[in-house]
Amino acid sequence: MASLLAGCASDTGGAPAGAENPLAQVKAADLVPEAIVGLGPKGVKSGTLDDIKLTEEEVNQAKQKKFRVGIVMQTMNIEWSTEQVRGITERLKKYDAEVVGVADPNFDVQKQVSSIENMIQLKPDAIISIPVDDTATAEAYRKIGAAGIKLIMMDNVPSGLEYPKDYQGMVSSDNQGNGAVCAEALAKYIPEGGTVGVLDFGVDFFVTKERMKGFVDWMKDNRPDIKIKVAEFLDPANSGKDAGNFLTANPDVQGMFTEWEVPAVGIDQALRAQGKTMPITAVNIASDVAADLATGGNIKALSAQVPYDQGLAEADMAVKVLLGGTAPNWLAFPAVPVLQNNLLDAWKQVYHQDPPSQLTEACKSTEGCA
Repeated sequence: MASLLAGCASDTGGAPAGAENPLAQVKAADLVPEAIVGLGPKGVKSGTLDDIKLTEEEVNQAKQKKFRVGIVMQTMNIEWSTEQVRGITERLKKYDAEVVGVADPNFDVQKQVSSIENMIQLKPDAIISIPVDDTATAEAYRKIGAAGIKLIMMDNVPSGLEYPKDYQGMVSSDNQGNGAVCAEALAKYIPEGGTVGVLDFGVDFFVTKERMKGFVDWMKDNRPDIKIKVAEFLDPANSGKDAGNFLTANPDVQGMFTEWEVPAVGIDQALRAQGKTMPITAVNIASDVAADLATGGNIKALSAQVPYDQGLAEADMAVKVLLGGTAPNWLAFPAVPVLQNNLLDAWKQVYHQDPPSQLTEACKSTEGCA
C-alpha cells in the first residue's frame, strides 16, 4: 500500500508532538509562493488575465451574438464546482450569453461521456468542462471540436488533445503552488526525522498529480529529513476506508496531506474512528474542512483555489475565442493559504461572499480563529 520516499537528515525540524499550534503566529501571506510554481499542459507557462480581457467593443459584439454555452462538470456535490458554475453563469450574463445546461456525472466516466455527447446535441457555441479521467474521456472531448464547438477546459486537459485545435484554453489554480503551501504548513508540525503520509488520488488527473508534485518537491527541498509514505485511493467516497487501512499499517505517520477536501474528510473520519489526532493539510476550502479548522480539529491548514474567479475567467475565455480572439493555453491563479488565524478573510477572498453564520460563530468561540 505504501511507497517510501526517504531523504537525508536536516536540522530544520518542526514542532514536536503535543506542542502549541506552530501556525498560530504565521502570516498566511508568507506562505504564498513568490510566483506561479507549476507549468501547464506540455510545460507551458501561465498567461495572465490581461490576455483574456474583453474590450468594450468586444463586449458589445458579444451581446449582439447572444452566445450559448454548455457546462460539463466532474461533480456538483462540492463547493468548488458550484462556485465555478456560479462564476461562469454570472459572467456570461454580462455578455447576454445563455447557459444551456449544466451536466453532473458525479465522477462517473461513462456518465460524463454521455453528458458530453448530449451537450453536443444541444449545439452550444462553446462548452466549458473538467474531465473525470484524462484518458477515458479523451475521445468524447475530441467530438466537441469536430462538431465546430469551442472548448474551454477547467483544471485539466484530456490526453492527446491539442491546443488550439481541440481546445482553446484552460484555467486552473497553481496546483503545484497549492501542494507546496500544504507541505510548508504541515512541516511545521513534524519533528526532525518524522514521517508524513499522503493519500494520493490514484487516477490519471493532471491537477492532483501537480499538487502531489508541489508537496513532495517542497519537502525534498526544505525538509529532506521527513519521510513521505504514499497510499492511493480511487473512489473519493471510499477514501476514509483507504485512509484507515493506511494509518493502521503505518503507525509511525505523524501528519497527512491529501489533494482536496473530500479525502481530507475521509482521513479525519478514519482518525476519529481510531481515537487518534493528527495534523492534516489539504487543497480547497469548503464548509466541512473549514469548520474543523476553525475549531482546532485535525485539519490544520488548507491551500485554496479561487473557483469563483476561475469561473469568471473561463467565461471570459470562452467569449474571447468565440469572437475570434486567442486565449492562453493555460491561465493559473495563485494559491490562497488558509490558516485558523485568517480563515474568515480567506473565505471571503475565495467565495466573494461572507462566511456561513455557523463558521463565523465557530470562530468566535475559538481562540486564535479569525
